[in-house]
Amino acid sequence: MAVTSILSSIGKALGKIFKVGTQVATAAEPFVDVLYPGISPLFTAVVSEVVKAEGMSIAAGAQNGTGPQKLASVLAAVEGEFQNFAKTNNLPTPDSAQVTAAVNGLVTFLNALPGVPVAAAENL
Repeated sequence: MAVTSILSSIGKALGKIFKVGTQVATAAEPFVDVLYPGISPLFTAVVSEVVKAEGMSIAAGAQNGTGPQKLASVLAAVEGEFQNFAKTNNLPTPDSAQVTAAVNGLVTFLNALPGVPVAAAENL
């Protein structure tokens, strides 16, 4: 297979992942906001970063076995979002374990939906 064909296939797969991730976040936002008012921007940010990390691992040909690296990437990108959310809502600042649990919980949620190509960090 030619390099351009491989790159084209990877590009198509990434496009599908980003589209599905965005659709999930958009569809879930109203429900998330009803249950937890004001949290949808944080939810969307985490979904975006999870989908981005998964897409990057696919592009690098390292989708399996890279859960800890993907998790670290997502945590680095969203930790500030969690701190801002807590500060804005007069909540205690979450520690690393709480942010990690929230991200892993969202990954589990995404994995439970059919057709969402995201793998839980602990399962990779």
